[in-house]
Amino acid sequence: MSWLQGGILSPYNEGGLRLRKGLYLGLPGLAFLFLYVIDFSFDNLQTDVPRALLPFLALVMADILLISEDTLHHSRPGYNRHISFYQAQFPRIYIQQRYNLSAQDARRRWLNVLRQWRDKNNPNHKYFVALLKTRLECRAVFYLQRVAIALSLLSFLALIVLAGLSAWNDLNLPSFYSFENNGLTVLRAAFPILLFALYAYLRAVNTPDMENPTGVWLKWKEINDRLKLWWDGNEGMLRV
Repeated sequence: MSWLQGGILSPYNEGGLRLRKGLYLGLPGLAFLFLYVIDFSFDNLQTDVPRALLPFLALVMADILLISEDTLHHSRPGYNRHISFYQAQFPRIYIQQRYNLSAQDARRRWLNVLRQWRDKNNPNHKYFVALLKTRLECRAVFYLQRVAIALSLLSFLALIVLAGLSAWNDLNLPSFYSFENNGLTVLRAAFPILLFALYAYLRAVNTPDMENPTGVWLKWKEINDRLKLWWDGNEGMLRV
């Protein structure tokens, strides 16, 4: 787990978390641009490669700057079933209800515990690492599902538009925007299908059901349940 020790992609680095999320949109988004929007023939690497990187960087920056808030963590619980399940597992909510504390006090007490566990020399550091790793997995599945379904629908719409333009005989379209290139047409047809299949798979194996969660949501519930048990046997004993 050396990747947890630091760096821009470390879970300790909030900027790294946002960059990861940006990549989930940037990589499929770049493929979408190459397939349906912008013709990059790569005849001249010195000019085409920088041109190819620009839309990718634009997509990543747009996601980081415009969607920088962590929807899964900060949105209202009723907004989405994934969000509701995710936030319902928070130990601070359990602590608040179980020990009759105010929301602010429960949050302060729990964050104080996490700050101590962040120290690699703390005997409970393993809990901190497990919590961060599972949280990243939940975020990855949550955001990748949203990107996959959005881009699959957008790609399907783009395919319909290109088919309509190709059927318009009066238009003199560049070959990139027509259906003359059979190989490119096959890729364009397969891309939304693959994205939708990815969305369907992630949705099927990761169910945020309150009674019977699966996949990353089950792992999220299990690690938080362990943390609640730890609280009852340690900090909670001081409240009795």
